[in-house]
Amino acid sequence: MFIAIRDLRFAWGRFLLMAVVVGLVAFLTTLLSGLASGLVKNNISGLEELDFTHLSFEYGNKPSYRNSLIERDMWEGWRELEGVQALEPMGHSMFNARLMDNTSLDDVVLWGIEPGSFLEPQVQEGSGLVGAVENGVIISELLVERGLKLGDTFKLDRALTKLKVVGIVEELNIGHVPIVYMPIRKWQEATYGPPGYDGREKLPDILFDYATLIAMKIDPAVSAETLAEMDIDMGTLTVDRPGAYLASTGYREEIMTVQMIQGFLIIISAVVIGAFFTVWTIQRTQEIGLVKALGASNAYLMRDALGQVVMLMVAGVIVGVAIALQLGQVFVEGGFPFAMEIEAALAAALFLVLAGLAGSALSVRLITRVDPIIALGAQK
Repeated sequence: MFIAIRDLRFAWGRFLLMAVVVGLVAFLTTLLSGLASGLVKNNISGLEELDFTHLSFEYGNKPSYRNSLIERDMWEGWRELEGVQALEPMGHSMFNARLMDNTSLDDVVLWGIEPGSFLEPQVQEGSGLVGAVENGVIISELLVERGLKLGDTFKLDRALTKLKVVGIVEELNIGHVPIVYMPIRKWQEATYGPPGYDGREKLPDILFDYATLIAMKIDPAVSAETLAEMDIDMGTLTVDRPGAYLASTGYREEIMTVQMIQGFLIIISAVVIGAFFTVWTIQRTQEIGLVKALGASNAYLMRDALGQVVMLMVAGVIVGVAIALQLGQVFVEGGFPFAMEIEAALAAALFLVLAGLAGSALSVRLITRVDPIIALGAQK
C-alpha cells in the first residue's frame, strides 16, 4: 500500500474531487433508499399492521381492493376449510370526508371490520370499537393532522353518514390514503345503503351479505393447491401477504421506479470510478514500468491499485451516507414520506463500493499489461 498512499498524498486534489463525486452518489442512493422505505410505509402501513396470512378477493385477473365484491356464501364457505384458524369479512371503500362545518378532510379509506376481531388495531388514544357508540370509528393519526380530534364528528360525502372519533392509531394508510376503521355493519350501511341513512328505517338484510374481501389466518400446513381448489369453488382469488401488498395501488410502480434510479446511480458510479482510475493508470505508465523493473509483481501492483479504490470509495461513501442520514432525520421530523432503514442504507453503500471495484477492473487490467522495458523506453 506504499505506492497507493504516496499517490493519495501527491495527487490529493484529484482524489478529493473523486471522493466528493462518490460521496454525492452515496448521498443520493441513501436518500432514495429512505424514500423507498418511506413510500412503502406510507402506502401499505395499514396492511402491515393487520394480523393476517391471506386475503381473498373476488376472482379476477388480479386482486383489487376497489373492484372486489364478496358475498356471504363465499366467506362462510371458506370457514369450512380445515386449517383456517380465523376469518373475518372486511370492507374497503374510499370516500371524501368533511368536518361538520364542511371543511374538507380529503379522501379517506373506510375499513369495515368486526369490532374486537383480529383485524382491529391497537389504539394509541381513546378506546376501541367494542362498546363504542354505533357510529364510532378509529382514525389514522394523519387525520388528526388534518383537523380531527378525539370525540369529533365528521361526515362522508355522497353517503352523508356521520361518524364519531372514539380512537386514534398511529399513521396507518393504504395507497397513501389514511384509514378509518369502523364496524362492518356501519360500513355496509354507508357503502350500500341510501344517502343520509339515520337508522330509523330497517334496511333489507341482503345489504349485510356483502363485503370487499376476506381476511384469514391459515395454517402454513395448508398447501397452495388446496387454496387454489377453494378459490375455484368459492369464486375467489386468494393471495398471501406479499401479494396483498402488491395489490395496493401504485405499490409495485413506486418500488420499481426508485430501484431503477438507484441502479442507474450505481452504474454511473462504476463508470465514473472506472474512467478516473483508467486515466490515472495511463498517466502513471512510466512509474508502473519503473516499479516493475525494480521487481514489483503484478499481484503487488493490483493489490495496491484496488487498495486505492477501496480507500477512495469507503471514505466517500461514509461521508455521503452520514450526511444523508442526518438530512433524512430532518425529513422524518418534517412529516415527509421518508423512513431510513439502516440495513437498506448499508446495502446501498456496499453496492456502491462493489460498483467502484468493478469499474476499476479495466485499470487493473492495464497495470498487468504494462511492459517495463517499453514503458521506460517511452520515457526517452
